[in-house]
Amino acid sequence: MPMTVKGFDPALPAERGISQALASGRFPHALIIEGASPEERMALALKTAKALVCSDKDEIPCGRCSACIKAAAKSHPDIPVYSVEDKPRAFKVDTVREIRSSAYIVPNEADRKVFILENAHTMGPEGQNALLKILEEPPAYVVFILLCPSSTGFLPTVLSRATVFSLGEVERETDKDELAAAKEAARAFAVSLASFEDMETVKAAAAFEKDQRLLRDAMPIIQEILGQALRVKCSAPEETEFAEEARLIASKLTKNALLSAVEGLDALMAAAALNANHNLMVTRLCTLLRRQAGR
Repeated sequence: MPMTVKGFDPALPAERGISQALASGRFPHALIIEGASPEERMALALKTAKALVCSDKDEIPCGRCSACIKAAAKSHPDIPVYSVEDKPRAFKVDTVREIRSSAYIVPNEADRKVFILENAHTMGPEGQNALLKILEEPPAYVVFILLCPSSTGFLPTVLSRATVFSLGEVERETDKDELAAAKEAARAFAVSLASFEDMETVKAAAAFEKDQRLLRDAMPIIQEILGQALRVKCSAPEETEFAEEARLIASKLTKNALLSAVEGLDALMAAAALNANHNLMVTRLCTLLRRQAGR
């Protein structure tokens, strides 16, 4: 009987394809997620990894098991994430060799070990050939998820051993001023959830009403802040630029509320990628997070 897979948008070809592969029980050992923005690529990779480590036997990701909670909090020991800058040869061959060695160590908790390699296209030929050695004969429990703007930078031998899922046109990079504005708006909105005052959330959301780009840039940051709050709840806090906001939110919201909010934002970001009605998106964002805050 096929596994039930939830949380993947069938309207998006990449998400539909990954969902079908998960349901079939014959998931590829290596996949490449290309296109869209870095945030969207990473969001899909993390969602896929969560489904792969979920311990439920009937529905994945169930969102309830300890594996799902740790995956949502980005603290699961069997989902190592390797991130480098998006510049030529930033992904060093020594890092690839480290990944290769780690891949032969059995998972700590889950049945699978999922390696996420961000900006994998920055590997030089030597790095790609080093990775190829394990792609040719990977341990049965290993899955590699390679993230990149375009798969055209990979060697044909690497491409032949991976399944490519495209999220569509590569989104332009957010400049420094836009990023600063998105962080400020995301902080204000996330913190408003801890106030338990509807008017505070409405005021914080006002910044998004006339700026569709700001909303799209801010949603992954809101998700990151809430994810950090979830890690505080799981006793795995991080000292990041959002640590103060994360601690405040964690003191006000339950673990289940935070987990539901993080997962709900996945669906909203997928809708944003499909250019859903902007005003409706703002309303849905407010409704979703206010509901999780118990209002």
